[in-house]
Amino acid sequence: MMKYFAVLFVAVCFFDLAAWNNNYQRNRAVTGNKNGNTYYYDGRGASAGRSTVSGNNTYYYDSRGASAGRSSVSGNNTYYYDKRGASAGRSTTQGNTTYHYDSRGASAGRSTTQGDTTYHYDSRGASAGRSVRSGNTVYHYDSKGRLTGRSSL
Repeated sequence: MMKYFAVLFVAVCFFDLAAWNNNYQRNRAVTGNKNGNTYYYDGRGASAGRSTVSGNNTYYYDSRGASAGRSSVSGNNTYYYDKRGASAGRSTTQGNTTYHYDSRGASAGRSTTQGDTTYHYDSRGASAGRSVRSGNTVYHYDSKGRLTGRSSL
C-alpha cells in the first residue's frame, strides 16, 4: 500500500509542477483542472480522488474526500507524506531521470524521459511500463504494453 501511495504522489507532483509530464500513473486518468483541483479516475472511470495545489504543497484526497496525504517540493526533491503526516518517500530529478525512494530511503524505482516517452523501472531495474505524450494527452502502458490509463494536461 505504501509503495502504491508513493507512486501516486510521484505521478501527481510532476503533473502539478509541469516539470515531468510523463509519469508513474498506473490505472489512473487525469481529466484536468477545475477550480484548482485535479480529478483522478480509475481504469473503469470511477472516481479515484483529487488533488489541490497550495504554494509548494500538493494535497491529496481519496474518492470520499478524506485526506490521503500531501507532497512538498524543495529544489530537485519532492517529499511525500501519508495522511498522518509520516514520511512516505521522496523523488529526486537529475537530468532526464527521476529516482524514487520509499520512506526508509530504499530505491523504489526510476523513470527516464526520452523525447515524448518516459520509461518506468521498478526497484530491481525491470521495466514497469511507459508513458507516451501526444499533444495534451499522456497515454500510460504497463510492462506488457497494455494501455492502463490516460491523462489530460
